Amino acid sequence: MSIDEAEVLRERAYSFLRNAKRLFEEKEYDLAAFNLEQFCQLLLKYKLLIRTGTYPRTYSLIRILRELDAAYPEKI
Repeated sequence: MSIDEAEVLRERAYSFLRNAKRLFEEKEYDLAAFNLEQFCQLLLKYKLLIRTGTYPRTYSLIRILRELDAAYPEKI
């Protein structure tokens, strides 16, 4: 894992979040929702990369969430 790669994922994720907020304020709800989904994907991949050193090359939030769940067996 590269710390630089992880930081790029995190920065891109928050860029999508900022863009989603702007689009929502402009009443572009469909594009805001798309940007919010991109934020979720990238932030979850960032968390996986930090925890496991890798992340799945997929766009499926369900798959990413399952892998993140498996990476944290010590759940609360």
